[in-house]
Amino acid sequence: MPSKKYTFLVGAPGSRWSGIGQLISENFDYNTTDKSPERQYIHGSFSGHSGSYFGPEMELGNDFHRLEQSYMGSARFEAMCNSPFKTLSDKPKLIKCHQFAYGLDWLKENIQGSNILLVKRDSDKSFDWWKQAGGWDISYPNYAWYVDDVHMQHYIDTEIKLANIFVNSTGNEWATFDKKWLDENFGESDIIIPDSYSDVEVCLIHTFW
Repeated sequence: MPSKKYTFLVGAPGSRWSGIGQLISENFDYNTTDKSPERQYIHGSFSGHSGSYFGPEMELGNDFHRLEQSYMGSARFEAMCNSPFKTLSDKPKLIKCHQFAYGLDWLKENIQGSNILLVKRDSDKSFDWWKQAGGWDISYPNYAWYVDDVHMQHYIDTEIKLANIFVNSTGNEWATFDKKWLDENFGESDIIIPDSYSDVEVCLIHTFW
């Protein structure tokens, strides 16, 4: 697997990004000391949200939707990323934020030795799955920034478009999230990828050293 300080996980609501994040952080020796009963949401067959989430109206990173305007350098930003972890170690940390989509270039240029993991799914499927998983009744994290269904659909479309622009501008390509991709990018494992991820695409991009 990539030996990096952070993996910045980016995906629109309903993209199944949380499931991918859990699968990676729980199986590839990540620092998971940010998990707690207060940072958890489970809904039926949905595996749920677990660990810290960042972004406006959320517990941490209220200015993570405007990185370029809020952070002159990396020190204060990294301090915020580290803040929910009970133990700081050499293990990589998964930093989850939908709104990183609005600052992907800043992440790539300012945070050294890390990864940006982008997750993409069809806009309508993403919105429908987010609603099935609880929608506005989701207790963690807080989705108030997205306002209502109309705004949520608009933001999902926008975040997908920004991710596509970033992937194209960096000369990278999307790939289906499957066992082959996971083995190639994080190392061979016995993990079985559920069929529910067959319509999910991913792209792993390294930040500058």
